[in-house]
Amino acid sequence: MDRGSSGTVASQKNASSLKPYLSPLSVWALAFGCSVGWGAFVMPGNTFLPIAGPWGTVIGILIGAFLMFIIGASYRYLAGKYPSEGGAYTYASKVIGHDHGFLCAWFLILTYLSIIWANATALSLIARFLFGDLFQFGFHYTIAGFTVYFGELLLSVGVLLLALLVCLAGGRITAWTQTLFACLLFFGVIAVFAVILVRQGGFQNVTPAFAPDGSKTGQVLTIIALAPWAYIGFESVSHSAAEFKFSPKKLGWILGGALFTGALTYSLLALTAVFRQPVGNDGWTAYLSKLGDYSGVEGLPTFFNARDAFGNAGLWILVLAAFGGIATGLIANMIAISRLAVPLSRDGILPESLGRIDRRGVPKNALIAIAVLSALIPLLGRAAISWIVDVTTIGAAVVYLYTALAALIQGRRDRKTSTVVFGLLGVLIAAAFLLYYLFPNFWTAGKLANESYLIFVIWSILGFLVFLRTIRKDDKRSFGHSGVVWVFLLMLLMIISMVWIRQAMQAETDATADEIVLYHDSMEHNAAGVVKMDSFATKEIREFSDRVFKMVLLLVSLIAVAVLVDFGIFSIIKRRERLVELEKKRVEEVSRAKSVFLSNMSHDIRTPMNAIIGYTHLALAEEDITEKNREYLNKIDYSGKYLLSLINDVLDMNRIESGKMEMEPVPADLNRLMTEAEEIFAVQMREKRLIYTVKTDHLSHPFVVCDVNRLERILMNLISNAMKYTPEGAVTVILRELGDRDGVATFELVVRDTGIGMSREFAAHVFEAFERERSKTVESIQGTGLGMAITKSFVEMMGGTIRVDTEQGKGTAFSVFLPFRIATEEEISALRAEEETSADQYRFDGLNVLLVEDNPINAEIATMLLTKAGFTLEHAENGRAAVEAVSDAQPGHFDLVMMDIQMPVMNGYDATRAIRVLPDGRGDVPIIAMSANAFAEDVAEAKKAGMNDHVSKPIDVPVMMATIQRVLQKKN
Repeated sequence: MDRGSSGTVASQKNASSLKPYLSPLSVWALAFGCSVGWGAFVMPGNTFLPIAGPWGTVIGILIGAFLMFIIGASYRYLAGKYPSEGGAYTYASKVIGHDHGFLCAWFLILTYLSIIWANATALSLIARFLFGDLFQFGFHYTIAGFTVYFGELLLSVGVLLLALLVCLAGGRITAWTQTLFACLLFFGVIAVFAVILVRQGGFQNVTPAFAPDGSKTGQVLTIIALAPWAYIGFESVSHSAAEFKFSPKKLGWILGGALFTGALTYSLLALTAVFRQPVGNDGWTAYLSKLGDYSGVEGLPTFFNARDAFGNAGLWILVLAAFGGIATGLIANMIAISRLAVPLSRDGILPESLGRIDRRGVPKNALIAIAVLSALIPLLGRAAISWIVDVTTIGAAVVYLYTALAALIQGRRDRKTSTVVFGLLGVLIAAAFLLYYLFPNFWTAGKLANESYLIFVIWSILGFLVFLRTIRKDDKRSFGHSGVVWVFLLMLLMIISMVWIRQAMQAETDATADEIVLYHDSMEHNAAGVVKMDSFATKEIREFSDRVFKMVLLLVSLIAVAVLVDFGIFSIIKRRERLVELEKKRVEEVSRAKSVFLSNMSHDIRTPMNAIIGYTHLALAEEDITEKNREYLNKIDYSGKYLLSLINDVLDMNRIESGKMEMEPVPADLNRLMTEAEEIFAVQMREKRLIYTVKTDHLSHPFVVCDVNRLERILMNLISNAMKYTPEGAVTVILRELGDRDGVATFELVVRDTGIGMSREFAAHVFEAFERERSKTVESIQGTGLGMAITKSFVEMMGGTIRVDTEQGKGTAFSVFLPFRIATEEEISALRAEEETSADQYRFDGLNVLLVEDNPINAEIATMLLTKAGFTLEHAENGRAAVEAVSDAQPGHFDLVMMDIQMPVMNGYDATRAIRVLPDGRGDVPIIAMSANAFAEDVAEAKKAGMNDHVSKPIDVPVMMATIQRVLQKKN
């Protein structure tokens, strides 16, 4: 098998160094821990319950998880299709384009980083509620109303350092630590809820079921709209697909399990918060309405209920569960970003050093950079971090939209109806979430903080700048092919900017109006008071005007920067397009020159190959050779044909790339094809002591119309590769019919071996030209790196698909799905008649043939073959001599002319044209081209010149005899 590298040397190092270590359980722990963090313990009191009440929250959370599961179906399919690091970035880049991939990656970076920052600072909040001012020591300052203490900074840095050490350990240590914390989170919440439920005697205290204000449907929909925020990170394991110890096809169930356990955790914590309230509150609604008045444990309803139900033991169990949520969020998001950094550094978006993998199989530099950056963020204070976290809601919707769109497009290419359906549903769901937050005026719950919208604008502009830098350094020209991306981002940025300026102006207006009203109420209502009131109002309005002007100026400046950078991007794209046009013309000229060269090389190589294969065939036909010599001749024959197949690979790849390859459908017997495949490899399989099985299954229509030569090449490539890469064990070939419709039958060809298998990283590149996997085992095996690329091209030209399932050390299975037209009764009869006649059974006694061949060796071989078949032969050394021979002979003297093409004095085409205009019926003699010019256009050119058919060199004797028989029958 042509099992190649993954591209560049850097790519090989990165991809091959990521070591599989993740079991299904540890992948669940990553997905669950990334999506459920500290927020699950806080959100019930300050968000979920005030919006929708306990049961409205549970219903909304469950429906939101189901919608995320639909989006998760796209991740499952794409992870199986592209089992490498990078997640949504890889999917968007591979399927839609690298520009789209960049946009995904840019929002993913902020999303995962902000969750790390939120979880790192959450420990300080727990400490404030549980330990009061224990960690509030050292220097302190206030940002956006939140006081930052040195002691709490140390706490945040400490937990970041712990998460970093776990991630750097790699392998089982990282997996089991994450699993331990995830179980601590999940089972801790279940334990606390179960005890509370038992002690409360059921759900009778969980009333009212919904929030007092608003319709029940509206409340549930509002919770559903929070799903991207609540579950963001469940898909983060897609970045670690290269590290799975199992098939990515199982990912769907794991993501489903993570979403289910996540929804259960959110729901149980929401219900936990409403069972009991501090003294003086009549129900959970009264408690939550004055939640800001409480401090300590009473300020967190979930923790209060845990302590109230069974004392400090319950409290500490929930504290440990919350710590598990923080730890899992930190570890899982660090892993996700670091794995995302690998392809980003490979593609030049991030510095190359960030993508390097250490001996433990982890991107050490990326992890350290994440930790260092994250250690600085707590300096901004919890309020500022919450603004950044809110931005992830929009970013997540964009990423989900791209992933679902990539699945939709890839599903259509692969003809996967279920994938197309899930992809379309995912696009609609993600688009709905995006619109919800882009247009908050239609629904107040969709409104983010003003600062969050501004951060989104700034982050988008930074994305423009980073992409501009990336495209300037992009030597491979992977980026800059889709201006639509940057138009979309610019439009998105403008929409967000308008939302921000509107909300900011509304806030300033309300604040100014409040100031004026307060001043008015405090003034005495007399003439002096009116004057002062007018003066104060004028001053406030002027200050309001100044603040609005500054906001508009900031907005205009930001938009101007974005437009300028966008213009720079488009300028580079346009310049590249001009260069591409020039290069295209240059490539076309080179391609023409290469085609001429390869055509000449094909002829010159096939000529000596004709001698090797021809003389071997003649020698094998002798009866008095020893068995040892027969064995030698068989090996020469095999080696000669193998060398010819390598030559054909190179020539075919060139023709495929230039778009000159055409299918040549003819009737074929699939049973016979499979029998020949069994016979061809039987001896070699026995020599390698391999169990070789070839069988057909349910072939209701074995006679079909297809390109037999290309189908044979597909079969030969797959079987020979299986044999080469199977040192011991078995090779099994199965052809089965899957069904038929409207005269077309669909077949599945499976070639399975128990050989060395392939790495998942290389399996994604196995169908690319000149790719060979780099390992000591593979490098000792001959190959051009073209076989699988040509096989895939042939399969697709026939309207089929091919896929590979492989595992290192366990073997490989290639499955080919092909649709063929079912042959008619007339076609079947003609084919059977041809099959029943062997090469030795063809007899042409009494017929005269004119052999036109300038090469003495080729002439000798053809003479022996034709005279053995009964022909009386005359020889002409060039085209002119052939024309003279036919012209001088009596009409009807020659029954056939076998014409070479490339000859001195006059070539075969010109000679044929000259013969066709001879008088007295001499020009009607059948002419067959017998040439080393074997391309389809050579065959077409021969027929255009007036020849009846074409036989390529090296001569396949049965094919030549069948062609002669067919031409002579038509003549008669």
